Amino acid sequence: MRSLFRRKQSDKSSDEQNIGRTIPSLGVFSPVVEETQPNPHQELRKLSELEAIFVRSKKVESLADVPYVVDEIKEGNIVLLDISCLNDGSEQTHIELRRIIERIKGATKSYHSDIALVNDDCMIVTPAFVRLQ
Repeated sequence: MRSLFRRKQSDKSSDEQNIGRTIPSLGVFSPVVEETQPNPHQELRKLSELEAIFVRSKKVESLADVPYVVDEIKEGNIVLLDISCLNDGSEQTHIELRRIIERIKGATKSYHSDIALVNDDCMIVTPAFVRLQ
Protein backbone atom coordinates (compact mmCIF):
# COMPACT_ATOMS: atom_id res chain seq x y z
CA MET A 1 0.00 0.00 0.00
CA ARG A 2 1.27 3.43 -0.94
CA SER A 3 1.61 6.14 1.67
CA LEU A 4 -0.33 9.34 1.09
CA PHE A 5 2.10 11.47 3.05
CA ARG A 6 5.73 12.20 2.25
CA ARG A 7 8.30 12.25 4.95
CA LYS A 8 10.30 15.40 5.36
CA GLN A 9 13.90 14.52 4.51
CA SER A 10 15.58 17.72 5.57
CA ASP A 11 14.93 21.44 5.50
CA LYS A 12 17.64 22.04 2.92
CA SER A 13 16.34 19.58 0.33
CA SER A 14 12.68 20.64 0.78
CA ASP A 15 13.60 24.29 0.13
CA GLU A 16 15.37 23.26 -3.06
CA GLN A 17 12.34 21.22 -4.16
CA ASN A 18 9.92 24.09 -3.53
CA ILE A 19 11.97 26.52 -5.62
CA GLY A 20 11.92 24.27 -8.67
CA ARG A 21 8.22 23.35 -8.39
CA THR A 22 5.79 25.06 -10.74
CA ILE A 23 2.14 25.66 -9.96
CA PRO A 24 -0.18 23.97 -12.46
CA SER A 25 -2.82 26.07 -14.15
CA LEU A 26 -6.13 26.12 -12.33
CA GLY A 27 -8.17 27.26 -15.31
CA VAL A 28 -10.93 29.61 -14.23
CA PHE A 29 -9.66 29.58 -10.65
CA SER A 30 -6.12 30.66 -11.56
CA PRO A 31 -4.90 33.69 -9.66
CA VAL A 32 -5.12 36.95 -11.52
CA VAL A 33 -1.69 38.24 -12.37
CA GLU A 34 -2.43 41.79 -13.37
CA GLU A 35 -4.67 44.14 -11.46
CA THR A 36 -7.26 46.07 -13.40
CA GLN A 37 -9.08 49.23 -12.45
CA PRO A 38 -12.86 48.84 -12.21
CA ASN A 39 -14.64 50.46 -15.11
CA PRO A 40 -17.85 52.14 -13.87
CA HIS A 41 -19.50 52.02 -17.29
CA GLN A 42 -18.88 48.29 -17.58
CA GLU A 43 -20.19 47.71 -14.05
CA LEU A 44 -23.40 49.64 -14.84
CA ARG A 45 -23.83 47.61 -18.01
CA LYS A 46 -23.53 44.37 -16.01
CA LEU A 47 -26.10 45.60 -13.49
CA SER A 48 -28.54 46.59 -16.23
CA GLU A 49 -28.35 43.08 -17.70
CA LEU A 50 -29.58 41.51 -14.47
CA GLU A 51 -33.23 40.74 -14.03
CA ALA A 52 -35.24 42.93 -11.71
CA ILE A 53 -35.75 41.68 -8.17
CA PHE A 54 -38.94 42.83 -6.52
CA VAL A 55 -39.89 43.14 -2.88
CA ARG A 56 -43.51 42.02 -2.65
CA SER A 57 -45.81 42.45 0.32
CA LYS A 58 -48.75 40.24 1.17
CA LYS A 59 -51.26 40.20 4.00
CA VAL A 60 -51.52 36.58 5.10
CA GLU A 61 -54.98 35.49 6.20
CA SER A 62 -55.09 31.74 5.53
CA LEU A 63 -53.32 28.74 4.01
CA ALA A 64 -54.66 29.85 0.62
CA ASP A 65 -51.99 32.60 0.56
CA VAL A 66 -49.07 30.12 0.67
CA PRO A 67 -48.94 29.39 -3.12
CA TYR A 68 -48.50 33.12 -3.82
CA VAL A 69 -45.47 33.24 -1.53
CA VAL A 70 -43.96 30.09 -3.08
CA ASP A 71 -44.43 31.44 -6.62
CA GLU A 72 -42.72 34.72 -5.72
CA ILE A 73 -39.75 32.85 -4.21
CA LYS A 74 -39.51 30.71 -7.37
CA GLU A 75 -39.25 33.91 -9.41
CA GLY A 76 -36.45 35.21 -7.14
CA ASN A 77 -38.43 37.94 -5.40
CA ILE A 78 -38.37 38.89 -1.72
CA VAL A 79 -41.70 38.65 0.13
CA LEU A 80 -42.77 40.61 3.20
CA LEU A 81 -45.69 38.98 4.97
CA ASP A 82 -48.12 40.94 7.13
CA ILE A 83 -49.18 38.49 9.86
CA SER A 84 -50.87 41.00 12.15
CA CYS A 85 -54.35 39.49 11.73
CA LEU A 86 -53.05 36.00 12.66
CA ASN A 87 -50.91 37.21 15.56
CA ASP A 88 -53.70 38.62 17.71
CA GLY A 89 -53.07 36.40 20.74
CA SER A 90 -55.84 33.83 20.37
CA GLU A 91 -54.86 30.16 20.36
CA GLN A 92 -56.75 29.30 17.16
CA THR A 93 -55.10 31.98 15.01
CA HIS A 94 -51.70 31.12 16.54
CA ILE A 95 -52.10 27.50 15.40
CA GLU A 96 -53.14 28.69 11.94
CA LEU A 97 -50.08 30.95 11.75
CA ARG A 98 -47.79 28.06 12.71
CA ARG A 99 -49.34 25.90 9.97
CA ILE A 100 -48.81 28.65 7.40
CA ILE A 101 -45.17 29.12 8.42
CA GLU A 102 -44.49 25.37 8.30
CA ARG A 103 -46.15 25.10 4.88
CA ILE A 104 -44.06 27.99 3.53
CA LYS A 105 -40.87 26.46 4.96
CA GLY A 106 -41.67 23.07 3.47
CA ALA A 107 -42.62 24.42 0.05
CA THR A 108 -39.59 26.68 -0.28
CA LYS A 109 -37.02 24.32 1.26
CA SER A 110 -35.89 23.05 -2.14
CA TYR A 111 -35.19 26.65 -3.20
CA HIS A 112 -32.91 27.18 -0.14
CA SER A 113 -34.90 30.19 0.94
CA ASP A 114 -34.68 31.94 4.30
CA ILE A 115 -37.61 32.94 6.48
CA ALA A 116 -37.42 35.23 9.49
CA LEU A 117 -39.60 37.27 11.80
CA VAL A 118 -39.00 41.00 11.34
CA ASN A 119 -41.28 42.08 14.20
CA ASP A 120 -44.51 40.82 15.80
CA ASP A 121 -46.55 41.73 12.73
CA CYS A 122 -44.17 41.08 9.82
CA MET A 123 -42.15 38.18 8.39
CA ILE A 124 -39.70 38.10 5.49
CA VAL A 125 -39.08 35.27 3.04
CA THR A 126 -36.03 35.55 0.78
CA PRO A 127 -34.68 33.47 -2.12
CA ALA A 128 -31.38 31.58 -1.96
CA PHE A 129 -29.15 34.46 -3.06
CA VAL A 130 -30.31 36.65 -0.13
CA ARG A 131 -29.11 35.52 3.29
CA LEU A 132 -30.70 36.67 6.54
CA GLN A 133 -28.72 36.98 9.76
